[in-house]
Amino acid sequence: MIGRMMRSASKRSDNVLLCLLVIVFFCVYRVRAEDIQYCSFFSNRAPSPQPTLKNCTWFKSNSCCMQEEIAATFGNVKPLPGANEKCQNYLNYLMCYICAPNQNVFYLRERLTVCKEFCNNFYEACRYAILKGSVIGNLYPNGSEFCLSRSFKVDDASNGKCFNHDFQEETTDGVMYTVYPLLELLIGALLLQCLLVWESWSVVKLGNIHLTNLLSWKTADI
Repeated sequence: MIGRMMRSASKRSDNVLLCLLVIVFFCVYRVRAEDIQYCSFFSNRAPSPQPTLKNCTWFKSNSCCMQEEIAATFGNVKPLPGANEKCQNYLNYLMCYICAPNQNVFYLRERLTVCKEFCNNFYEACRYAILKGSVIGNLYPNGSEFCLSRSFKVDDASNGKCFNHDFQEETTDGVMYTVYPLLELLIGALLLQCLLVWESWSVVKLGNIHLTNLLSWKTADI
């Protein structure tokens, strides 16, 4: 019987430790998720679902831009002369940064920071298009110089502080962002289980203390 009680106490200790780890993870997760949820391009307002987006549709589930805003932005941009479809797509990807819900990471003090990798791909796609009366490939030697000429900052994608189009986001039509509510439901269920375990632990706590005293007494008695 004593052995069974000891195993039960050990199991409850493991459950309490697991609960503490879940709580720590929940706190860290909330800080990380909420840290990206404001739109620096739009006076730091919060992103929200925009199911009516007709462009940048991969941000429908969580977007900083509204349909009328993205329509006005794209309406003021003319395609580059000589640009092929790939070049036009990259220009579209770039302009969609105003819809990204994590734009506060790469749009600071009214200046956009673009990943060097994106700049290189953009440059390769548009190198034969015409800008300022000349072929882009003749004007700039690489993607970084091309982006810098547009008054953008350039940084490595590995630093995590620049805009870089995510093709997986594009194909999932924003589904990636729906992971957050599902994860929150899972964490909520785990926290509820932890509360039940904690309540059970408080009930048997005095019994465990008594068991410890009993074992100590039996050892001394021997």
